[in-house]
Amino acid sequence: MHWADIIAEQRVNEAARKGELSGLAGEGAPLDLSEDPLVPPELRAIHRVLKNAGYTPPEMAALRALADLERELASLPDGEQLVRVKVLLTKIAMLREARQLANTA
Repeated sequence: MHWADIIAEQRVNEAARKGELSGLAGEGAPLDLSEDPLVPPELRAIHRVLKNAGYTPPEMAALRALADLERELASLPDGEQLVRVKVLLTKIAMLREARQLANTA
């Protein structure tokens, strides 16, 4: 952990212990997560339109698929895992190749 993070965490903990973080505006209210604060304001509208249309970026779909496959793989007996891993590695290689072809086109 970076030294500045350590100092900041210590100060927040100290303020919380003293009660300085109680009674602030918005305390207890749910966070508004409808907008991603890391997305520049000029891109938020298009992100909202794409999200409402059900669009999922390919990277997110791939990460979701990998997480599903990891769970599936963990539930298999050891002998079946090796076969499944080989199949998955083949699929991953095919996806990478397709992505490279799409980027060069």
